[in-house]
Amino acid sequence: MRNPSFHRASRVVGSRPRRLRCLLFGLALLTSLSALAVPAKVTVTTSNGKLAGQSDGKGGAVFLGIPFAAPPTGALRWRAPRDAAAWSGVRDATHAPSACAQNDYGWNKADAMHSSEDCLYLNLNTPNLHPSRPLPVLVWIHGGSNRAGSAADIDRIKLAHAGIVVVSVQYRLGVLGFISLPALSAEQGGHSGNYGLMDQLAALKWVHREIGRFGGDPRRVTIAGQSAGGMDVGLLTLEARDQQLFAGAWATGGTPAFGQSVRSLAQNEALGTQLEQRLHVNDLKQLRDAPLKALLAADLQLHSDAITDDSYLWLQAVVDGRVVTQSPASSLADVPATAIPYVLSTNRIELQVPGGSAKIERRLHQVFGQHYAAAARHYGADGNAEAAADAAKLGTLAERIGTDTDFRCAGNHVLARYAAHGAPAWRAQFSFEPSHHSAELPYLYEGTPLNAARPTVSPQVYFINFIKTGDPNGAGLPSWPRFTPVTGAYVDMDAAGVHAGTHLGGTICDLFDGV
Repeated sequence: MRNPSFHRASRVVGSRPRRLRCLLFGLALLTSLSALAVPAKVTVTTSNGKLAGQSDGKGGAVFLGIPFAAPPTGALRWRAPRDAAAWSGVRDATHAPSACAQNDYGWNKADAMHSSEDCLYLNLNTPNLHPSRPLPVLVWIHGGSNRAGSAADIDRIKLAHAGIVVVSVQYRLGVLGFISLPALSAEQGGHSGNYGLMDQLAALKWVHREIGRFGGDPRRVTIAGQSAGGMDVGLLTLEARDQQLFAGAWATGGTPAFGQSVRSLAQNEALGTQLEQRLHVNDLKQLRDAPLKALLAADLQLHSDAITDDSYLWLQAVVDGRVVTQSPASSLADVPATAIPYVLSTNRIELQVPGGSAKIERRLHQVFGQHYAAAARHYGADGNAEAAADAAKLGTLAERIGTDTDFRCAGNHVLARYAAHGAPAWRAQFSFEPSHHSAELPYLYEGTPLNAARPTVSPQVYFINFIKTGDPNGAGLPSWPRFTPVTGAYVDMDAAGVHAGTHLGGTICDLFDGV
């Protein structure tokens, strides 16, 4: 007769090797999965030293926090960017840099929490470090009213997978990036201000020098930006077009001056004097030694009577005589037919004129001047702006006027002058629902289609074509005609598709005279 205890013991003892084998197999599997979860390091040698980025798992690589200039801190605060120092060994490029120093305006909370004066870095995605032919390059300039934002505001992955080297750059913001001071002008040869634009130019020079090491073609660089980034793209297109740093420009939701009057160096120096008074300092050393927190707090208190909204304080183009040598209107007067291709796009609804009926009336006077009465009749604001008390009506009126004066009509006016002598230009309006400022970004960067029935028709496809060829058109796409001052041709993109039209905005834009 069998001994039950013996058989039970045998089963228990016999199970131990099986359990051990299962345990060892599980550990091996976890080890393998862990190895797969950690992207492989990829090393590139630049002029400054070696960078270690990460493989994207698809033949490309990602590099974060590449220094393109020295930290603009201490004695370098409010100076033109200096070259980044060389380093020995291998520099880690797998962590996102801090955003440039900025206040918290609510919509930029994450950037504000992790911001610093040491911020002149760029992020880069390349689909192939060693392509058979150098790849086209996109350099993205973020938005944020030139007072907020960071290089992390876009998804670079899908564009990179389309065969484009994508670079997003950071630049000094607010008082640190755009203030002028009499003492600074005296120190810097009669000019000061626009340090943020200088940073963007420094990043473009880095791209021109180094992008070949990442598989990019320095002769096929497109600059693009949204909102303030679109404004800066426009200014660079006009002011740096002879430096051969880029071959095309796409500005969305931003023109070279947002329809505002330009600010002279003297006017910008007056803002600098306000800054000194707020900080109770009277020399450059004290200003350069001032705590960052105090500078940011003072930035919130600066005011200009020349604009209706102080959130636009750093969106007035400053003619400093060095970076911006003349007003955008003057620069647009002599754009040659050989100028680079330029796309300008805006949304059906962008931003409203803030502050109620008094500021709406003031804005109409500022923009339309002698045509004020006709403009007021067009908007239904003649004599009854004060009576438009309900918020919905006033909000709609404020949106229409803000969108027309700062974006739609301003964009038309810029391109009419840019293309006057035959320079290649295209105009677009995005009418997605809901329509609002920055609504176009998911369509450009994530490839969101206009509608599910035609997934291949997306603003991103036009964007990719432009980056690759200098023309947004391509096989299988609805035609996007070139803009001319005579035709005013544009396309409107909405859920129903892509529709060509002429003279966006109609008669109200004929009364407009701003850039």
